[in-house]
Amino acid sequence: MDSAGKIWMDGKLVDWDKANVHIMTHGLHYGGGVFEGIRIYETTRGRAIFRLRDHMMRFLDSAKVIDLNIPYTVDELCEIVKETVRANDPKVDYIRPIAYYGSGTVGLNPIKLPTRLAIACVYMGPYLGTDQQKKGAKVITSSWEKPSNRAAALNAKICGNYINSVLARLEAVKRGADEAIMLNADGNVAEGTGENIFMIKSEKIFTPGMASGILRGITRDSVMQLASDLGYHVEERDITRSELYVADEVFMTGTAAEIMPIVEIDSKKIGSGEPGPITLKLQKAFSEVTRGTNAKYLSWLDFIG
Repeated sequence: MDSAGKIWMDGKLVDWDKANVHIMTHGLHYGGGVFEGIRIYETTRGRAIFRLRDHMMRFLDSAKVIDLNIPYTVDELCEIVKETVRANDPKVDYIRPIAYYGSGTVGLNPIKLPTRLAIACVYMGPYLGTDQQKKGAKVITSSWEKPSNRAAALNAKICGNYINSVLARLEAVKRGADEAIMLNADGNVAEGTGENIFMIKSEKIFTPGMASGILRGITRDSVMQLASDLGYHVEERDITRSELYVADEVFMTGTAAEIMPIVEIDSKKIGSGEPGPITLKLQKAFSEVTRGTNAKYLSWLDFIG
């Protein structure tokens, strides 16, 4: 993280070490906030933010779920994000917008509390590591399951939801794995700790649907569109844990992870034990899109200027 960088906070750019919150901030105590993760890519036409408007629309949708008022339009948020990126080092590749309930009460009710908003930029690089991106990741099925849709608003990117993911990720790391898969309350596959999941069987691509308790991933949506345009059958349906074991290929998607091949689950080799041909084809296609070399998807890129 660049301590010399700038963070946009409540209407102005401030120095990194001055972007602070009070210890009695409601969002800190109860997880009452929403956030996004957005990638910046170097393209043939300069730096560009990937699907910025879609991320900001989801940001506002998530806030609506928890009755958090964000007093900006989508267009205004997009301009704020670009302003923040321009104010930081050109090497930053990841943007973190966050909005949350401020301070004013120690109780649970946040209705009268102010909304605080910040945009930060950092360098992330390959989320799970360069080797994993190229050679594939090894994952476990976590003993921690996703809450049911009756227990949490899982389709929204709410800060408090992610303690569940933190528990699963800690478990994976302690067991020597790169990442964890989480099952839902029905015992079916939901998603990773911060990624959506896909499986390939007989050249058909399957992924859990929204009712499985997953986040509406923007990279997920991008990959589904790319795969369909490449002529692959793409289907949303329930997936069982054991289906993943016998899949031809498995991969995860996310803003941070991009397209991550999975070569081992619970010590069982997936397919050949190496990234599969369809996964690699999708990785290449996604890279062409994010680097601006596929004209069909240029609308997904917001050039910083």
